[in-house]
Amino acid sequence: MCEGETEHAYFTGLRESDKREIHPFLPEKAKRPQREKVVDHARKAKSRAEYSQVWAVFDADGHDVRRLCEQAEKDGVGPAVSNPTFEVWLLLHHQEGVSGRSAQAVGEELKKAVPHWRKGNGTQFTHFSPGLTQAYTRAKRYPPYGNPSTAVWKLMGELGIGA
Repeated sequence: MCEGETEHAYFTGLRESDKREIHPFLPEKAKRPQREKVVDHARKAKSRAEYSQVWAVFDADGHDVRRLCEQAEKDGVGPAVSNPTFEVWLLLHHQEGVSGRSAQAVGEELKKAVPHWRKGNGTQFTHFSPGLTQAYTRAKRYPPYGNPSTAVWKLMGELGIGA
């Protein structure tokens, strides 16, 4: 379950690029952060037993999301949270570290690293695929729930990428 269009576009591109058996899903669009909704949709998918694993990919947006992540794990959903945003994960494909602490700052940093990148559906996996293994290694260095940080590397590890 992906919180936003950027995440959905990235994982759709991953599926198409190497034919992985993943099914990115984007719940209905909302103007405000919808991390609870994403986790709830993931729980429902898990309860239907349609998938071997279910992950919720969402942004912390600077909030403390530990309880939400702990509950998701108890319910069998893997939380792949990024703080402040998923763009931290994207940026780590292109450089060693992330200096931005806000969504805007991280977005600007990513735009400098990948000038042709566009948020949302403009996110193309091909802009990031060459640095996927490096992103996995770099993301593991960040403390959980820190700002910046991303746990997307855990999902990638489950997919056999980077591990």
